Amino acid sequence: RRRLSHGAFLSRLQPRRVAPGPQMLRGESSGAHRRPAGLGRSHRRRELLLPARAELRRGPESPPPSYDDNSFLNRTFMGLFRARMAAEVGSDSPFDGYDGIVDLTLRKLANNPTQYKTPRQIQDGSQRILRSLFPQWLLPAFRAMFARPLPKLSGRMIAFVTAQTCEWLMGQCTVTSANVTGPPTDVDGLGVRVERCRYLEETGCASVCINCCKEPTQRFFKEDMGVDVRMTPNYDDFSCQFDFLQAPLDPSEDPAFNVACFAQCPSQKRSSKGNCEGTTTD
Repeated sequence: RRRLSHGAFLSRLQPRRVAPGPQMLRGESSGAHRRPAGLGRSHRRRELLLPARAELRRGPESPPPSYDDNSFLNRTFMGLFRARMAAEVGSDSPFDGYDGIVDLTLRKLANNPTQYKTPRQIQDGSQRILRSLFPQWLLPAFRAMFARPLPKLSGRMIAFVTAQTCEWLMGQCTVTSANVTGPPTDVDGLGVRVERCRYLEETGCASVCINCCKEPTQRFFKEDMGVDVRMTPNYDDFSCQFDFLQAPLDPSEDPAFNVACFAQCPSQKRSSKGNCEGTTTD
Protein backbone atom coordinates (compact mmCIF):
# COMPACT_ATOMS: atom_id res chain seq x y z
CA ARG A 1 0.00 0.00 0.00
CA ARG A 2 1.05 3.53 -0.72
CA ARG A 3 1.06 6.25 1.87
CA LEU A 4 0.40 9.77 0.60
CA SER A 5 0.68 13.01 2.48
CA HIS A 6 -2.65 14.57 3.37
CA GLY A 7 -2.19 17.34 0.82
CA ALA A 8 -1.09 15.00 -1.95
CA PHE A 9 -4.02 12.67 -1.31
CA LEU A 10 -6.57 15.48 -1.40
CA SER A 11 -5.03 16.91 -4.56
CA ARG A 12 -5.93 13.65 -6.30
CA LEU A 13 -9.52 13.93 -5.14
CA GLN A 14 -10.11 17.56 -6.11
CA PRO A 15 -11.81 18.17 -9.45
CA ARG A 16 -10.43 20.69 -11.92
CA ARG A 17 -11.99 22.58 -14.78
CA VAL A 18 -11.24 21.23 -18.23
CA ALA A 19 -12.01 23.01 -21.47
CA PRO A 20 -14.58 20.87 -23.31
CA GLY A 21 -13.23 19.28 -26.46
CA PRO A 22 -14.83 17.08 -29.09
CA GLN A 23 -14.19 13.97 -27.07
CA MET A 24 -16.13 15.43 -24.12
CA LEU A 25 -19.17 16.68 -25.96
CA ARG A 26 -22.08 14.73 -27.28
CA GLY A 27 -23.00 17.65 -29.49
CA GLU A 28 -21.62 21.16 -29.69
CA SER A 29 -25.06 22.61 -30.18
CA SER A 30 -26.34 21.22 -26.90
CA GLY A 31 -23.12 21.77 -24.96
CA ALA A 32 -23.83 18.67 -22.89
CA HIS A 33 -20.73 17.36 -21.19
CA ARG A 34 -20.08 13.65 -21.22
CA ARG A 35 -19.28 12.40 -17.76
CA PRO A 36 -15.92 10.72 -17.54
CA ALA A 37 -15.80 6.98 -17.13
CA GLY A 38 -15.32 5.32 -13.75
CA LEU A 39 -12.06 4.92 -11.95
CA GLY A 40 -9.35 2.93 -13.68
CA ARG A 41 -7.97 -0.37 -12.50
CA SER A 42 -4.82 1.33 -11.32
CA HIS A 43 -6.94 3.03 -8.60
CA ARG A 44 -5.84 6.43 -9.90
CA ARG A 45 -8.76 8.86 -9.69
CA ARG A 46 -9.76 10.39 -12.99
CA GLU A 47 -10.24 14.13 -12.85
CA LEU A 48 -13.90 15.06 -12.91
CA LEU A 49 -15.40 17.66 -15.21
CA LEU A 50 -17.14 20.45 -13.32
CA PRO A 51 -20.27 22.14 -14.61
CA ALA A 52 -19.67 25.62 -16.00
CA ARG A 53 -21.63 27.35 -13.23
CA ALA A 54 -19.74 28.81 -10.30
CA GLU A 55 -19.98 26.99 -6.97
CA LEU A 56 -19.09 27.93 -3.43
CA ARG A 57 -16.28 26.33 -1.52
CA ARG A 58 -17.80 25.26 1.79
CA GLY A 59 -16.27 24.73 5.17
CA PRO A 60 -13.79 26.56 7.41
CA GLU A 61 -11.00 28.57 5.85
CA SER A 62 -8.42 27.61 8.47
CA PRO A 63 -6.22 24.54 7.86
CA PRO A 64 -7.57 21.27 9.24
CA PRO A 65 -6.30 20.24 12.65
CA SER A 66 -3.84 17.41 13.11
CA TYR A 67 -5.25 14.02 14.10
CA ASP A 68 -3.68 11.25 16.12
CA ASP A 69 -4.19 8.18 13.97
CA ASN A 70 -1.41 6.24 15.68
CA SER A 71 -2.84 5.81 19.16
CA PHE A 72 -3.78 2.26 20.04
CA LEU A 73 -7.51 2.98 20.40
CA ASN A 74 -7.74 5.02 17.22
CA ARG A 75 -5.86 2.41 15.20
CA THR A 76 -8.12 -0.29 16.66
CA PHE A 77 -11.37 1.53 15.87
CA MET A 78 -10.16 2.56 12.42
CA GLY A 79 -9.00 -0.95 11.60
CA LEU A 80 -12.32 -2.48 12.66
CA PHE A 81 -14.35 0.06 10.72
CA ARG A 82 -12.20 -0.33 7.63
CA ALA A 83 -12.45 -4.12 7.72
CA ARG A 84 -16.25 -3.98 7.93
CA MET A 85 -16.36 -1.34 5.21
CA ALA A 86 -14.17 -3.42 2.88
CA ALA A 87 -16.36 -6.47 3.55
CA GLU A 88 -19.47 -4.49 2.57
CA VAL A 89 -18.11 -3.01 -0.66
CA GLY A 90 -16.20 -6.14 -1.67
CA SER A 91 -12.59 -4.87 -1.73
CA ASP A 92 -10.11 -2.80 0.22
CA SER A 93 -8.27 0.41 -0.65
CA PRO A 94 -4.60 0.64 -1.70
CA PHE A 95 -4.16 3.60 0.67
CA ASP A 96 -3.15 3.44 4.31
CA GLY A 97 -4.90 4.90 7.33
CA TYR A 98 -7.68 7.45 7.07
CA ASP A 99 -6.90 8.00 3.38
CA GLY A 100 -8.14 4.45 2.83
CA ILE A 101 -11.44 5.21 4.57
CA VAL A 102 -11.95 8.26 2.33
CA ASP A 103 -10.99 6.27 -0.77
CA LEU A 104 -13.43 3.45 0.01
CA THR A 105 -16.18 5.98 0.67
CA LEU A 106 -15.74 7.94 -2.55
CA ARG A 107 -14.75 5.15 -4.93
CA LYS A 108 -16.62 2.08 -3.71
CA LEU A 109 -19.62 3.34 -1.74
CA ALA A 110 -20.77 6.81 -2.87
CA ASN A 111 -19.79 6.49 -6.54
CA ASN A 112 -20.33 2.83 -7.35
CA PRO A 113 -23.54 2.61 -9.40
CA THR A 114 -22.99 -1.02 -10.33
CA GLN A 115 -23.36 -1.99 -6.66
CA TYR A 116 -25.36 0.93 -5.20
CA LYS A 117 -27.73 2.28 -7.84
CA THR A 118 -29.73 4.71 -5.67
CA PRO A 119 -29.11 6.93 -2.64
CA ARG A 120 -31.25 4.56 -0.57
CA GLN A 121 -29.01 1.64 -1.48
CA ILE A 122 -25.95 3.66 -0.43
CA GLN A 123 -27.68 4.37 2.89
CA ASP A 124 -28.57 0.70 3.33
CA GLY A 125 -24.95 -0.31 2.73
CA SER A 126 -23.70 2.28 5.21
CA GLN A 127 -26.20 1.09 7.82
CA ARG A 128 -25.04 -2.50 7.34
CA ILE A 129 -21.47 -1.35 8.02
CA LEU A 130 -22.54 0.24 11.31
CA ARG A 131 -24.56 -2.83 12.27
CA SER A 132 -21.65 -5.15 11.55
CA LEU A 133 -19.45 -3.35 14.09
CA PHE A 134 -21.40 -5.00 16.94
CA PRO A 135 -21.95 -8.63 17.98
CA GLN A 136 -25.29 -9.86 16.66
CA TRP A 137 -26.76 -10.33 20.14
CA LEU A 138 -25.80 -6.90 21.49
CA LEU A 139 -28.17 -4.59 19.60
CA PRO A 140 -31.39 -6.56 20.34
CA ALA A 141 -30.30 -6.87 23.98
CA PHE A 142 -29.68 -3.13 24.24
CA ARG A 143 -33.12 -2.36 22.82
CA ALA A 144 -34.85 -4.71 25.26
CA MET A 145 -32.84 -3.95 28.40
CA PHE A 146 -32.13 -0.22 28.04
CA ALA A 147 -33.76 1.63 25.13
CA ARG A 148 -37.36 0.65 25.83
CA PRO A 149 -37.51 0.84 29.65
CA LEU A 150 -34.84 3.54 30.14
CA PRO A 151 -34.78 5.84 27.12
CA LYS A 152 -33.03 8.83 28.75
CA LEU A 153 -30.35 6.67 30.32
CA SER A 154 -29.89 4.94 26.96
CA GLY A 155 -29.55 8.26 25.17
CA ARG A 156 -26.92 9.46 27.63
CA MET A 157 -25.02 6.18 27.36
CA ILE A 158 -24.97 6.36 23.57
CA ALA A 159 -23.95 10.03 23.60
CA PHE A 160 -21.02 9.28 25.92
CA VAL A 161 -19.84 6.26 23.92
CA THR A 162 -20.20 8.12 20.61
CA ALA A 163 -18.06 11.01 21.85
CA GLN A 164 -15.41 8.66 23.25
CA THR A 165 -15.10 6.24 20.34
CA CYS A 166 -15.75 8.29 17.19
CA GLU A 167 -13.18 11.09 17.41
CA TRP A 168 -10.89 9.18 15.04
CA LEU A 169 -13.66 9.38 12.41
CA MET A 170 -15.24 12.79 13.03
CA GLY A 171 -12.68 14.80 14.98
CA GLN A 172 -13.15 16.41 18.38
CA CYS A 173 -16.49 15.51 20.01
CA THR A 174 -18.06 16.91 23.17
CA VAL A 175 -21.07 15.66 25.14
CA THR A 176 -23.60 18.49 25.39
CA SER A 177 -27.24 19.13 26.13
CA ALA A 178 -29.59 18.23 23.31
CA ASN A 179 -31.34 20.87 21.27
CA VAL A 180 -35.05 20.17 21.59
CA THR A 181 -38.18 21.20 19.77
CA GLY A 182 -41.12 21.93 22.02
CA PRO A 183 -41.18 22.43 25.80
CA PRO A 184 -37.80 22.18 27.61
CA THR A 185 -37.08 18.83 29.19
CA ASP A 186 -34.18 17.19 30.98
CA VAL A 187 -31.75 17.16 28.07
CA ASP A 188 -28.36 17.29 29.83
CA GLY A 189 -25.96 14.76 28.36
CA LEU A 190 -28.24 13.90 25.45
CA GLY A 191 -26.27 15.75 22.78
CA VAL A 192 -22.91 15.39 21.06
CA ARG A 193 -21.26 18.26 19.23
CA VAL A 194 -18.71 17.47 16.56
CA GLU A 195 -16.54 20.57 16.37
CA ARG A 196 -15.25 20.08 12.82
CA CYS A 197 -16.24 16.88 11.07
CA ARG A 198 -13.17 15.25 9.62
CA TYR A 199 -15.20 12.87 7.49
CA LEU A 200 -17.16 15.68 5.83
CA GLU A 201 -14.07 17.82 5.32
CA GLU A 202 -11.97 15.08 3.75
CA THR A 203 -14.71 13.66 1.51
CA GLY A 204 -15.82 17.19 0.57
CA CYS A 205 -19.30 16.17 -0.52
CA ALA A 206 -22.79 16.92 0.80
CA SER A 207 -24.25 13.74 -0.70
CA VAL A 208 -21.61 11.69 1.14
CA CYS A 209 -22.62 13.45 4.35
CA ILE A 210 -26.29 12.63 3.74
CA ASN A 211 -26.09 9.12 2.32
CA CYS A 212 -22.99 7.65 3.97
CA CYS A 213 -23.34 9.27 7.40
CA LYS A 214 -26.42 11.29 8.44
CA GLU A 215 -29.27 9.15 7.12
CA PRO A 216 -27.80 5.70 7.83
CA THR A 217 -26.65 6.76 11.30
CA GLN A 218 -30.07 8.14 12.22
CA ARG A 219 -31.70 4.95 10.97
CA PHE A 220 -29.15 2.76 12.75
CA PHE A 221 -29.78 4.37 16.13
CA LYS A 222 -33.57 4.23 15.67
CA GLU A 223 -33.98 0.82 14.06
CA ASP A 224 -31.08 -1.12 15.56
CA MET A 225 -30.59 0.52 18.97
CA GLY A 226 -34.10 1.81 19.60
CA VAL A 227 -33.11 5.45 20.24
CA ASP A 228 -34.02 8.43 18.09
CA VAL A 229 -31.30 10.87 17.06
CA ARG A 230 -31.40 14.00 14.95
CA MET A 231 -28.17 14.95 13.22
CA THR A 232 -27.72 18.54 12.09
CA PRO A 233 -24.62 19.20 9.95
CA ASN A 234 -23.42 22.76 9.45
CA TYR A 235 -21.90 23.15 6.00
CA ASP A 236 -20.32 26.50 6.85
CA ASP A 237 -18.05 25.40 9.69
CA PHE A 238 -18.41 21.59 9.24
CA SER A 239 -19.66 21.12 12.78
CA CYS A 240 -22.45 18.64 13.49
CA GLN A 241 -24.91 18.29 16.35
CA PHE A 242 -26.31 14.94 17.49
CA ASP A 243 -29.53 15.33 19.51
CA PHE A 244 -30.62 12.04 21.06
CA LEU A 245 -34.30 11.32 21.78
CA GLN A 246 -35.19 13.82 19.03
CA ALA A 247 -36.84 12.43 15.91
CA PRO A 248 -35.07 13.25 12.62
CA LEU A 249 -36.59 15.96 10.48
CA ASP A 250 -38.45 14.92 7.37
CA PRO A 251 -36.17 15.39 4.34
CA SER A 252 -38.65 17.91 2.90
CA GLU A 253 -38.08 20.09 5.99
CA ASP A 254 -34.40 19.38 6.57
CA PRO A 255 -32.03 22.10 5.26
CA ALA A 256 -29.28 19.50 4.83
CA PHE A 257 -31.17 18.13 1.82
CA ASN A 258 -31.20 21.42 -0.05
CA VAL A 259 -27.53 22.23 -0.44
CA ALA A 260 -25.66 23.55 -3.45
CA CYS A 261 -22.83 21.24 -4.49
CA PHE A 262 -19.50 22.16 -2.90
CA ALA A 263 -16.83 23.57 -5.21
CA GLN A 264 -14.42 21.00 -3.73
CA CYS A 265 -16.87 18.12 -4.23
CA PRO A 266 -15.18 15.18 -6.02
CA SER A 267 -18.45 13.34 -6.54
CA GLN A 268 -19.38 12.23 -10.06
CA LYS A 269 -23.07 12.70 -9.20
CA ARG A 270 -23.91 16.34 -9.92
CA SER A 271 -27.36 17.56 -10.88
CA SER A 272 -28.12 20.31 -13.37
CA LYS A 273 -29.64 22.34 -10.51
CA GLY A 274 -26.32 22.45 -8.71
CA ASN A 275 -27.40 20.25 -5.82
CA CYS A 276 -25.44 17.13 -5.05
CA GLU A 277 -27.37 14.46 -6.88
CA GLY A 278 -28.16 11.94 -4.21
CA THR A 279 -29.17 14.22 -1.33
CA THR A 280 -32.48 12.39 -1.31
CA THR A 281 -33.79 9.33 0.47
CA ASP A 282 -35.02 7.43 -2.59
